[in-house]
Amino acid sequence: MSCLSTDVDACLAAAYHHHQTGGFDEAEALYRGLLSRAPDTATGLHRYGLLAAQLGRLEDADRLLSWALAVVPSDPEAAVNHGKILRALRHPGKAARRFCQALALDPTLAAAQEGLGHTGRERGDPAAAATGYGRAVRCGGGSIVLQLWGTALAAAGRTEEAIEILQDVVRRDPMAISAAFLLGQLLIRIGNGAEAAACFRRVIVLRPNHDDARRCLAAVGKPPEPLERRRLRQE
Repeated sequence: MSCLSTDVDACLAAAYHHHQTGGFDEAEALYRGLLSRAPDTATGLHRYGLLAAQLGRLEDADRLLSWALAVVPSDPEAAVNHGKILRALRHPGKAARRFCQALALDPTLAAAQEGLGHTGRERGDPAAAATGYGRAVRCGGGSIVLQLWGTALAAAGRTEEAIEILQDVVRRDPMAISAAFLLGQLLIRIGNGAEAAACFRRVIVLRPNHDDARRCLAAVGKPPEPLERRRLRQE
């Protein structure tokens, strides 16, 4: 099919079919042909931008998604996808603005809330990361986002909240090694050595060569030093 056709919808459908089935060269040719005739076709710009991103051409994807949103600023999906591309280009501030744009259009978008969590983390702002991930979970984000929320809460110094979230993670997924290890570290912080030891044992069962978990377990399980011996050592 040639994009010399005036049927924009048919051309988009054909390009999308090739795109979805791995015919990237054919899809690109169709997107290019369409945009040469109708350069402000927002759907074509959006989809071609996603194809460019898949092919590793992030700068082209950035340009195409920017153009698509200039044509139709009210497309929350395009705003989220542009935010993801900007994150990949290591522009977390610009990405955050796109995610905020998407949320202004649809506050229930879990992907946009998650994006704000990522950009908060990437900018070294764990409080913002925790807010974004928490809202993403409430909007339907899955177990991975839940763990990211717990990790961000821990980084923000909100230890008890982080413990509660990470306990939920390991209940849902007993194979979540990194969550169990972090949970153990946080439990040590609040003086709960017994539960911390259980977390480290879980990690070691799942990954016997986890040296950090073995060291933490040894430290938690070490009996307290007698007072007189401690005094002699300090002297």
